[in-house]
Amino acid sequence: MDLNLEQAFEEPIDLSHLFEVPAVRLGRPELLSLDPVGFHGRLEKADTGFMLEGEIRVAGAVSCARCLREVPFKKRAAVSWVFAPEHERPNQDDLELAATDLDVVWYADLVVPFDHLIEEQLQLELPMKALCEDACRGLCPQCGADLNNAECACAPPGDDRWTPLRSLLP
Repeated sequence: MDLNLEQAFEEPIDLSHLFEVPAVRLGRPELLSLDPVGFHGRLEKADTGFMLEGEIRVAGAVSCARCLREVPFKKRAAVSWVFAPEHERPNQDDLELAATDLDVVWYADLVVPFDHLIEEQLQLELPMKALCEDACRGLCPQCGADLNNAECACAPPGDDRWTPLRSLLP
């Protein structure tokens, strides 16, 4: 989707769109499925450019970081961007980066690609290390059995770290 900033010169406009983002494009192997990402917001003229404030809605499923079970998630997040013309960009050599500078999108044309901004925000909203439950016991490192269902018959691995010190005992 392209964002036409020229539409907001006279009065603010309301935007609403569903983005189909393929899960593989995000490069997150733990992401099993992703529903269409919903966005609604308001674009309005600001002092030097434009301001877009809104909300994204994200839903899907990721794999548990310990046992690999499917963990559904649903999230809403407020988003905002400031669009400023490229000719107003300060000289890069004299500039110290501030936190507010990260939300500025510099444009040379009044039609700005919007998909990559949604994908960037989506990366921030996806769960990093999702767990199916806080007490998830994970998988057995020897046989791969799900320890949440039952104990496996594997012997605990030996700990050889103390072997050199045991030789010092009488």
